[in-house]
Amino acid sequence: MVALQVDQMVVQARPHRLDAIPLPPRELPTREALAGETTTLEGLCTYFRDVPVPGNRTLPSSGAESQSKLVVVHGQPGVGKTALALNAAHEVKDAYPDGQIYVELHGDKATPTSSADALGHMLGSLHVAREDMPRSVAGRAAMFRTLTADLRLFVLLDNAHSTDQIEPLLPTGAGCSVLITSRRALSLNSTTQRGPVPVYLPDDRNALAVLSLYAGQERVAAEMAAAMDIVRFCGNLPLALRLVGCKLKQRSGHSLGRMRLLLEDERSRLDHLNSDNRSLTACLIFSFESLTSTTRSSFAMLASLPVGRLTDWHFARLAATHGAGLAASDELVEVALMETLDGEGGGDFEGSYRMHDLIRVFTARQYEELPPEERNALEERLVRAYRDAVVHWAAQRAPELRAEIAPERVPDLRGSSMTAAEWVAGEQDRLLWAIDHARNLGLNTVAAEIGEALSYFLDDITLAPNSADWLFNVPGETRLRVLAALRRARAMAAIAEGNPDKVLSLLSPGSDDTAESSEDLTARARDTIVIARAYSMKGDYRTALDRMTTAADQLRAVGDSWHTLGSFELLGELQRWRGKPELGEQSQREALRIAEQAGDLRAQARLRRTLAETLGYLRRPAEAAPLLESARDDFRLLGDRRWEGATEYALGKIYRLLGERQKALDCYRRAEGIFGPMGERLWVGRVNNARIRVLAGMGQLDDAATTAREAIALFEQLGDEMWVAHTQRDAGWLHLRAGRPQDAEAPLTLAVDACAAAGDSYAGAMARHLRGVAYRELGRYPEAHADFDAALGVYRSGSYEWNEAAVAHDVIRTLRTEGRAEEADTMERDISVTNPIFTRLHGRDGAVAVPDED
Repeated sequence: MVALQVDQMVVQARPHRLDAIPLPPRELPTREALAGETTTLEGLCTYFRDVPVPGNRTLPSSGAESQSKLVVVHGQPGVGKTALALNAAHEVKDAYPDGQIYVELHGDKATPTSSADALGHMLGSLHVAREDMPRSVAGRAAMFRTLTADLRLFVLLDNAHSTDQIEPLLPTGAGCSVLITSRRALSLNSTTQRGPVPVYLPDDRNALAVLSLYAGQERVAAEMAAAMDIVRFCGNLPLALRLVGCKLKQRSGHSLGRMRLLLEDERSRLDHLNSDNRSLTACLIFSFESLTSTTRSSFAMLASLPVGRLTDWHFARLAATHGAGLAASDELVEVALMETLDGEGGGDFEGSYRMHDLIRVFTARQYEELPPEERNALEERLVRAYRDAVVHWAAQRAPELRAEIAPERVPDLRGSSMTAAEWVAGEQDRLLWAIDHARNLGLNTVAAEIGEALSYFLDDITLAPNSADWLFNVPGETRLRVLAALRRARAMAAIAEGNPDKVLSLLSPGSDDTAESSEDLTARARDTIVIARAYSMKGDYRTALDRMTTAADQLRAVGDSWHTLGSFELLGELQRWRGKPELGEQSQREALRIAEQAGDLRAQARLRRTLAETLGYLRRPAEAAPLLESARDDFRLLGDRRWEGATEYALGKIYRLLGERQKALDCYRRAEGIFGPMGERLWVGRVNNARIRVLAGMGQLDDAATTAREAIALFEQLGDEMWVAHTQRDAGWLHLRAGRPQDAEAPLTLAVDACAAAGDSYAGAMARHLRGVAYRELGRYPEAHADFDAALGVYRSGSYEWNEAAVAHDVIRTLRTEGRAEEADTMERDISVTNPIFTRLHGRDGAVAVPDED
């Protein structure tokens, strides 16, 4: 009966519309300028221009039976949904001669437009008198469907709030089309709905085009650097760029540079993102306030943290239950305050998310408005969650910590395929935040436990200079195990800061806390690894090798696999430096095997790099190159720029050995591009040192000499005597190559003496070989033979067949120069039998050849 009455009202209403022959509605607002990429716009226009001529009139009972075209455009606040929709509507309006209706649904307001009011507007647009409109939503919807069944009409529903709001507003005729904008990817009960169309942030080029559109192309072009910074501060968000551009246009005397300064401080950034009556804060505030209380407080807490990934783990740890945490993350995605990463950057977590930087800044402000007691409760909950998580991961490297964490407290971490290093590296800034806030909350024991666990990951993260003494020195801590780990962490940080003497002071027997903890063999062996690294940094490779050998044996004996890996990794390097590369290869392969068993990608990449360096010493560059290329790619994947740069440096050396000098220079250029901005001056010097032989090998002796002088000056500034010595050795060789043996003696003697003092046998042998060549060229044959014999002694004690062959050629050349042909012939016959590489180097002259290349 109700349906019949509705139909009768519809029939009565239609003659009034037809008899009056009213004009079709033309309600589209003025289109907003759209800058940049237009692929999405073109796709919408193509879709909506294909409008069939309506057939027989039908009276479908609901939108589910619709034949109309229907598209929902969705995206985060301020991304440009309305601008896109308006442009599409204006482009296709001529295909809809019966009119275009526009309704602002106020989905971002406290009270969205009701379906009844929206239908009232739409019926009015079709010239239905107010008194003729049904009172109910169902009646108005039926009248609207009937009136539009045989029309070609375009409807733009802007800023929709929900499916319930818009379903009654949908026409059903085949000639009608509906374009909806919403922050939600609405799915409607319609068989004709095309898949939701997401609107993404523009790339830098298109974001710059948006700023140029509003601020003026000439102004932007005149201050391009400032413009790009503004784009970055706005996070490429079109609304923010529009607000900034309009403000700049209104204030023609203000430069982009001044605007950049205003936006630089994120604490006040939102204050400048407004123009006339529009602001980014107003765009965001309702979406935030309409969240449930759990979602609102959790989101605000997480926005206040150091920037990083967000996962379901973060939300679950802040909510009362795991389910409530997942519901909070789902709600934020639904209202476009957060977006899913679809497996990108989230490791093994099922839910991984990103929030736009301006949304983060806005939401962090809301966190400051929460009552202090609520903030303290949230912070304590998250601090304790970080303690549980990092102790769980650290227990994989320090098994004694397994007793410190109950498995039920980390249910979403147990069984994860994410490695400990991946999790800690991704959360490192938040873990430092947790230590700080634990102390502020009076949770010193928790702060100490986070620091203890973090101490097992210092090779996986980067600490700010001089921060370790504060992070790993907790007042009131008395547990010996914890004190030992915190002290070791301070020592490892001292290694990173280039202060080996501090390491020896912290870890030597008799220093603070060590008397009792030294009874723990495992703890002392772990300390010994760090002590060995300190001696290595001091250039005392003999002591370093002795200490590292002891530590490796002890750790393997007690089954401490993670620290055994670390000890063998460093032991291999020391064995190589001490002239035993074949032992170094064995140690590094053992370490790589342990890393593969542990499934630690970072450790595997690091070990492939160090093993490849050893293979280079063993003259097996073809084996080393793919190891380094693989390691470099893994470090890129991990986002570890420092190790990526170190691997480019090592790969350059291998390419040089393979004779691919331009590839080597390309590697050095990329390495310097990484280390230069990081302020890693020692690495920049090492890269310059590596360039010397490549440039000289290409015949660019003057450039090589300039590079050597620059490297020596830098190493002297840094006080690194060994790298000064290594570079002086190369400078001496350049003098030889230029035919100036008299100038080569002094730098080569400096290198010989420094290597002897440090116990670096391999580098010392290289320097003595070259000095022997200089003595030969000067006619000082006894001194030449003394240096050659010393170099041969080192090379024959290890697997240095290539180096032995190179020295032998210079010895034979010297004997012939002295007129001792019979001795030269005898030596040549003998070494040709024992060392097959000797024949491959036929005719080699150390005064001309590039060291270790050929």
